[in-house]
Amino acid sequence: MAMKRRTKLIVISLVAAAGVAAQPMILGSQVDRCEPTFTDVFAMQGILWVANGASSPGIDWINLEAEESGTSDGAEPDVPEWLVLPTMAESSLERRVGTSALGWPVRWSFCQWVATDTEHFFPPIAENEEPCQSLCRAVRDWGHSADGATVQTWLSVKGMLVCWLTIITPMAIAVLAKGQSEGKSGNAP
Repeated sequence: MAMKRRTKLIVISLVAAAGVAAQPMILGSQVDRCEPTFTDVFAMQGILWVANGASSPGIDWINLEAEESGTSDGAEPDVPEWLVLPTMAESSLERRVGTSALGWPVRWSFCQWVATDTEHFFPPIAENEEPCQSLCRAVRDWGHSADGATVQTWLSVKGMLVCWLTIITPMAIAVLAKGQSEGKSGNAP
C-alpha cells in the first residue's frame, strides 16, 4: 500500500529536521578543506582590531584581537552580521575574541571564545595565528575551553528554519508534483 501524501510530507519534514541536526557533524568533518580568507586591521566600536578569518564548507572562523583605541574612518568593516562582539573591560590584559559559525546555507550555530588575560591560549594571538588550525580547534572544542577562557554558544532559530526549508522544499515539491502527475494519468492515489 502506497503512503498517503500527508504521511510522505511528514516523513520528509522529519528527514529535513534530521538533516539540520546532523549539520554540525557533517560540516565538522570537512575542516580539512579549510582556507584562510582574510587578514586585516580595522577600527570597530572605537577599538583597533587585528583580524584573521578562515572558512571550510559550512563553517567560518573569525579571530579578533584588540590592539588599542582607534578611530574609525566612517565606514564599519565588512564583517558578517552574526559576529557579535562581547563587552570587555579596557583594563583586561588581553582582549581576544574568536568566533565560529556553522550551518548551510546560512550560519545558524555559533560558538565564541573570549580571552581576557595571558593564561588563555585560545583564541590565539592574532599576529601569530594560523587561521585554519584555529578553525579546526574551534570545531573540536565547540562549547568548552581547555584553559578557562569564557565560552558562549547560541543558535539562530531563523537560520535553522532557513536550513530546514532549503532541505525540505525540493523534496516536498517532488512529492507533490509526483502526486499531481499520478492523478492526471488516471491512476488511483
